[in-house]
Amino acid sequence: QSVSLQLAMQRKTSAMTRAVAVAVTALAVIGHFQRGPLHLSADAYITSGLPPHKHQAWLKQMTSDICASPIGDLSPEMVSQCPQLMGAWAQNPYLSWSQQHQSPFSLTGGSSRVSSLDRHGKECAQVAEMLLKRLIDERRAGNADAIATTAAYNAVLDGWARSGEKGAAAQRAEQILIEMHDSYLAGDEHVQPDTQSFKSVMLAWAKAVDSEQDAPRRAQRVLEWMINLYQTNENSKAKPDVECFEIVLRAWSKSGDVDAPEKTEHLIVWMEKLYNEGVADVKPRTRSFNAVLVAWSKSPEKYAAQRAEDILYHMQRLYDSGNEDLKPDAISYGTVVSTWTKSGKQNGPRRAEKILRLMEIECDYGDSTLRPDVILYNFVIEAFSKSDEKFAYKDALSVLRRQITMYRSGVNKCRPDIYSFTSVIAACASFSGHGKERTSAFKAAVATFDELLKSEYVSPNHVTYGTMMKATARLLPLRSQLRRKWTKKLFEKSSKDGYVGDMFLSWLKEAASPKHYHELTRGRRRQNLPPEWTRNVIERRPVKK
Repeated sequence: QSVSLQLAMQRKTSAMTRAVAVAVTALAVIGHFQRGPLHLSADAYITSGLPPHKHQAWLKQMTSDICASPIGDLSPEMVSQCPQLMGAWAQNPYLSWSQQHQSPFSLTGGSSRVSSLDRHGKECAQVAEMLLKRLIDERRAGNADAIATTAAYNAVLDGWARSGEKGAAAQRAEQILIEMHDSYLAGDEHVQPDTQSFKSVMLAWAKAVDSEQDAPRRAQRVLEWMINLYQTNENSKAKPDVECFEIVLRAWSKSGDVDAPEKTEHLIVWMEKLYNEGVADVKPRTRSFNAVLVAWSKSPEKYAAQRAEDILYHMQRLYDSGNEDLKPDAISYGTVVSTWTKSGKQNGPRRAEKILRLMEIECDYGDSTLRPDVILYNFVIEAFSKSDEKFAYKDALSVLRRQITMYRSGVNKCRPDIYSFTSVIAACASFSGHGKERTSAFKAAVATFDELLKSEYVSPNHVTYGTMMKATARLLPLRSQLRRKWTKKLFEKSSKDGYVGDMFLSWLKEAASPKHYHELTRGRRRQNLPPEWTRNVIERRPVKK
């Protein structure tokens, strides 16, 4: 009840002003559309299959007809159309069908792109809210058919959650929810907030994480209020489900808040407690735990990667013991791999490769859902290329060869790209051994480069040529014939392919003697190289002030 009181304190100080502003703005949005003899039902609008621009015109016309009618004069047909129109506005008719039906909040990308693709989200939410106000005013004018129901309120809440207005939308949605709750307590059972009501408000706060530092806490506070209402029998329809928790979990995981990992773990414990108490719909699942893994992947704590790996193994044990809802998926494994590669630990690359191998083994046993993709392989290869371990280049090359084998076995999503090959060459070029060890590292770079040249799906770029020249300069003895041979070979091929960039020229100066450099470049400077030598180079250059 204390949570409820805290939320209630935020309402009503300027409710009338806001309501008028919403109505004026919404009327301005639709008021310039000409009215005509259009007498079509909302059902027909929803199911007509007309092109988007005709849907929009139709929706605006029906809305205009309702808003232009004197208060108290709405026909039963118009009253029945209002909730459907509100739902249509909440879905945002300016978007395509596929955009409307995207998940409004995704784990990997955070907020969906729906709001960012459209500039009408605020207008749509305001029109939906205006229609809700019209129903309320109609009821107060004595129209017994006009009833603002929970579904009508939920359409407005959904509209604000989708509006893209971040913190402002979340605050407005929360205020509307409080007003619903107050009306329900006052005896209006038509507006009893339900699971979807609370979910929309939590979603609005989750989508405000980028702009509101306190957004995950506000989302969790709404969840706590919801559960309190349900457990105290104050609102039997405020029953939490797994999606309610996951919205808050993802809000925390996306926030990067220093407390996020522990907050997400506590939420999982709470879900398990409620599930054991009989709230069946809150049973944690793989997606729930993945949000915890993402939170740890963003944590600066030194033990973050180890904690993420422990959670992964915990999921696996629970799955092996019969909990089918907690099977680790590609996101679970991939998040732990990524966390180890970013950990800064000396053993980070090797621990990441260990998790990658587990995925490969499961894939070999027939679990196609755990097929690693090119991004995971690149994470591990890059980690080895930056490792302090002496022979890390061998591990990088080993990972690339397994990646190629996996791709040739039919796993297209792991097809090596230019980054895969270039990172292995970079690992070789960074080797700091002596004598024959350096020659061995150069041979590994050459083998990788040759594999790249033979590839039918990827070709070297200016970074690859520059990295290969770096390997030549760092690994081959000065004044050796092999060094001179590869310097010339790389220059001829790079200039022929149009990839003579700044990095390449910089390492060419290191690899070649001044005389040989002059011969290869024909005495030209970077500014006046033949265009055919540099035609395919795309390099970022500093902006001159």
